[in-house]
Amino acid sequence: MPEMTDLEIFDRFAQIVARSLRIDAAQVIPDTHLTDLGAESLDLIEISMETESQFHIFLPDKSILETAVEVFGPDVLEKAGYLTDEGKRLLLRRMPEADAQSFEGAVSVKDLQQYFLKVNTWVRMIQGLVRYSPAECAACGGPMAASMGFRMKCTSCGAEITLRSGEELNREWVREYYEREYLPRAGDAVSINVAR
Repeated sequence: MPEMTDLEIFDRFAQIVARSLRIDAAQVIPDTHLTDLGAESLDLIEISMETESQFHIFLPDKSILETAVEVFGPDVLEKAGYLTDEGKRLLLRRMPEADAQSFEGAVSVKDLQQYFLKVNTWVRMIQGLVRYSPAECAACGGPMAASMGFRMKCTSCGAEITLRSGEELNREWVREYYEREYLPRAGDAVSINVAR
């Protein structure tokens, strides 16, 4: 897939949303929530499938928080329906600085689900995943094109690759964060408590 600018990604996603919801693409603006545009569960499935097809990406099935909870275990990132300080820290490492105010004060998991339905959030996710869809064949340098399923094929030499799933990439990022940032901090906290 040829490299796209951020604006091209946004415009293409806006067209997908507009077609799925039968609205004018001008209504699809960065800070709008898909649900505010009228998207319901089936619409979100359609938008997801069309996004995967148009951008040659494999969207994650779960949010980054859901994946992280599986790695961290219960009550570390969220407790009683609210993000913990550790949950906020993890998400702030993943989200742009401009969204930091979304994680101030008490943040319910329900409110966080709305954050993940913002057009901007989807566009950033697409931008991140597009980086893993090669435009050129590693073997011969020829152009890559969509193939069956979540595969891409070189139009010159026929070499095929399987795209990495968003779920796999999220899990990899969470595990790295867990091992490099969380465990050392958690170890320090245990050492301080033992010393007392």
